[in-house]
Order: sequence, then structure tokens, then C-alpha cells
Amino acid sequence: MKSTISVLMLALTTVIISSCGEDPSGPSGSSLTPSVLSLAFTGDSSKTGSDSNQNEALRFSSTGPKEECEVTASWTICDESEFASYILYKSESPHISDNISSATVLGVFSDPNKSDYVDNDVSWAQTYYYALKLTDNNDESVWSNEASIITHEASGPTPSVLSVGNLFFSSVELHWSQCPDGDYTLYKLYRSDFPDIHADTSLALCVAILIQASDTIYVDVDVTPEQTYYYALLTRDINQYFNWSNEIQVSTPEYSAPDSVVAKVGVGEGPCSIFSLPSGEYVYVANVFDDNVSVIQTSTNTVVETVSVGNNPIGICSLPSGEYLYVANRSDDNVSAIRTSDNSVVETVSVGEHPSALCSHPSGDYVYVTHFYDDNISVIQTSNNTVVETVSVGNNPVDICSLPSGEFVYVANRSGDNVSVIRTSDNTVVETVSVGDYPSTICSLPSGEYVYVGNGSDNNISVIRTYDNTVVETLGVGEHPSALCSLPSGDYVYVTNLADDNVSVIRTSDNAVVEKVNVDEFPNAICSLPSGEFLYVANYGDDRVSVLR
Repeated sequence: MKSTISVLMLALTTVIISSCGEDPSGPSGSSLTPSVLSLAFTGDSSKTGSDSNQNEALRFSSTGPKEECEVTASWTICDESEFASYILYKSESPHISDNISSATVLGVFSDPNKSDYVDNDVSWAQTYYYALKLTDNNDESVWSNEASIITHEASGPTPSVLSVGNLFFSSVELHWSQCPDGDYTLYKLYRSDFPDIHADTSLALCVAILIQASDTIYVDVDVTPEQTYYYALLTRDINQYFNWSNEIQVSTPEYSAPDSVVAKVGVGEGPCSIFSLPSGEYVYVANVFDDNVSVIQTSTNTVVETVSVGNNPIGICSLPSGEYLYVANRSDDNVSAIRTSDNSVVETVSVGEHPSALCSHPSGDYVYVTHFYDDNISVIQTSNNTVVETVSVGNNPVDICSLPSGEFVYVANRSGDNVSVIRTSDNTVVETVSVGDYPSTICSLPSGEYVYVGNGSDNNISVIRTYDNTVVETLGVGEHPSALCSLPSGDYVYVTNLADDNVSVIRTSDNAVVEKVNVDEFPNAICSLPSGEFLYVANYGDDRVSVLR
């Protein structure tokens, strides 16, 4: 009997000791009922939305679709009076309650009705473990079950591989592999001063949105010398899924002005005017004796098309949009309008006698044409290609330019030795500025602060300060300056010297001639590409165009 009681006492003691042991999945001293925890992957939901007005990097993972990669943890609520808080833990390894130091506290919630938490600090195709600890008023706790989840595989379009092509001080050429997917919808190219663009696009600038899958080259001309930039390309599909390319770092070289001939392009007979499209893809050359216009593709420096126009085309300009080009036909007293998408002459506009030069208003609404023998200017309204006004100026107006603001147009009057200033709001000559002998060419700086006038017989340049229309400087160049153009940066102005077969380079900060570049015979027209890396010089004497870099 005594031995039987001893056995029963030993068994009872064992039961009591076992019930006092801590069970990681059950109560640990608290009388609270453990919550039941469950997990769901909610990132790949149907909440697509539009990314046009939102920050993709905040809404999406760097490789994921739709909204951010996210997990939602839900649990049964505690309705007991002793409840004090929920504490939610996450770890990349199991057994959180046994190794709490390895876990992250996602939140401490004192509201007993709180029943879920959205965790978007997760990555695609990863395993995570979660556990919820309940505490009571006595600071005792009880654990929920531990739940685990594997986040979804990322989906979306095939990401492109981004690389840099030609790199200059003021332009960066970007290349990327074409998206092969049939549900492709667009590329977005981002530039930033900071790395990790995909992490936060609010610090980046979207420099291009391209909708053709075959558009795999973009030239960024909105850069400055000696700067470091970061680029990344986002590819999006029709379901609003997207992926990021690799990110590349690009450092632009120091500033340098084009100063050497790197190519020569044969064109028609008597090239006497030249103009670059705003895109920089093509340069158009008016050939006065061939009655046509040569189209040079700048990527290859080859003539890819010849467009027939009127008799003796002598002046040329493009609208700011680049959609149309206007050519002054000297002997026909008219202007040909060329549609650049197919290089077709779509209209011929009658103007005054001997049209010689043109310029577009920066708005693109009007084109101004000088008439050498009529001593006036025709104003063409480009919406219907109609002459809407004629403005009298000085004797033999030969060249014309607009200020970038569009408020004023400046006209060089060859026989008057002066410049007429036209206010464009009412097409009234508001000032006449005396310059040198035989002014033959004129251009404005991109800032609009100064206008440069080439005086053909004086072999010099007059610099007009535009706010008071005063000649503030005169500087010598070569013999018979015939054409002017400014680099887009405004740091340098180039002057073709017709009788010297060279080009003078003027540094605008001090108006010093810092270099002369030899070209071909009788250079009498010049233009810069928008990037500023190349200049094109029409050489009237040998029917070629010199390309300066």
C-alpha cells in the first residue's frame, strides 16, 4: 500500500512539473487566449492603377508588378479584459519565440480590435516567418502560432540592358536592348544625380517616354560638362507590370568647343544656307544653283535625300517643332514649306521681291522673311501659310534672327549699315541700331542678352546689348564675315569668313577670338547641332559641307 501511494505521488509531481514548463506555441504565464495568426501575399493584387501621377519606386518593387511586394498578417482578436498589447514579429528564420533576438518587431498595438498589419518591407520570392505575442496587464505574455510564407515570384516585361553610346560634354547617348514581349507598352528613361533610381524616382527626372518597342536610342542633351549622372530604364507592359533595367553611371567630359574638321559631305551646287532640325538628326542645305535642298543624316554624315524647291533657294529655317522647314526661293519670290516627316513640299507661299533669309518665331506661329529689294519683311502665319503682315525696315535686309523670348526680331540691313528691331506683338520697328559697314549676318545668343552682327566690309563683329540696343563692343575677325551661329550653351559664337576660307571662334565671356578653323572654299553658312558637339559649315565655293567637332 505504501509503495502504491509513493508511485501515485511521483506521477502527480511529474504532471505538475510538466505543466509549469514553457511551450513556445502556447501560454507563457498569461491567462490570455492565444491569437491565431494567418498570412496572405497581397502585393500581386488587382489594384493596378495608373503610374502616370505616382512614384513607381514607392508603389512597386524594383522588379515587381503592380503594387509593392507585400504580405498581410491577420489574427483573431483578444476580447479579454486583461489584454494590454499585440506585438508582431518577423524573421527570416523559424522559431521566433525561441530566438526572439533574430526577429524584427513590426509593431506594438494596444488596440484590442486591431487585427491585421500590411508589411511591404519584403522582397520577391523570399521566405518569411511571423509570430504574434499577446501581453496582459501583468506584463505576462502568450504566443500565437508561428506562420510562414513565400512571397510570389516577380513578374513583368523582360527588362532591357542599358548602356551608354556617344558621350560628349553636353550630351549623353543611351542605348538599350529592345523588349521582345508582345504586351510591351512603353519605356521610361530616368536620369538622376543620385544612384538607386528604382528605390525612389522622386529624386530622378523622367527624360523620355517612348511608346515604340523599337525606340532603343535616346540622346539626352540636358546635361552639363564634368557632371556625374545615373540612368535607369523602366519597361512597362499592357497590364501595368514593369521591370527596371540595370542602372548606369555616366560622367560627362569637360567643356570643349568644336575646333577641327572631322568630315566633309558633298552636296548640291552653291550651298548657301544651312539649318539643323531641333532633334539634331538631320541638317538641311539649300543649294542655290541646283534649285534643291540636300538632307544630311548627321549620324552618318551622308546625303539621304534631295528635295526640289523653287528657283535659287537661298535661305532656310525650321519651325521649333521640327515638323516643317521653310525655304526662301530668291528668283521665284516665294517660300517652299517642306514637311520633314517625308520631305515633301506641301505649300508654296508668295512673298516679296528677292526673299533672302528667314527665321521662325519661337512659338512656331510665324515665320519672318526678308526681301532684299523690297526693303521689308513678310510675316507668314504658319497655321495656314498665309502672309498676314508686311513690315518696312532698312535698305536691303539680308539676314534676320529672333530673340529666344520672341518679343523682338532683329534684321541686318546691308546697304543701311544698321539693324532694325521689330517688336513682334504689333510688328512695329521700335529701334534702328547703327553697326559697321555692309552688315551681312546676324544671330542672338541663347540667353537673348546680346545680338552679334557680322559687318562684311569692315571684317568685324558688332555686339548689341539687347536691353538698351547699344553696340557695346566691336571685334575683328576674318575677311568678309558671312554667317554667324552660337553654340546652344552660348559660350562661343562661330563666324564664317568667306574670303579667308576659315571660321573664327569667339569666346562670348570676353568676346575674344580664341581660334580659327580652316574649312573649304568660301564658307558662307553655318549651324550647330542642338547638342553643341558638331557644327556644319556650307562651303559655297566647292559644293561641300565641313563638319566640325
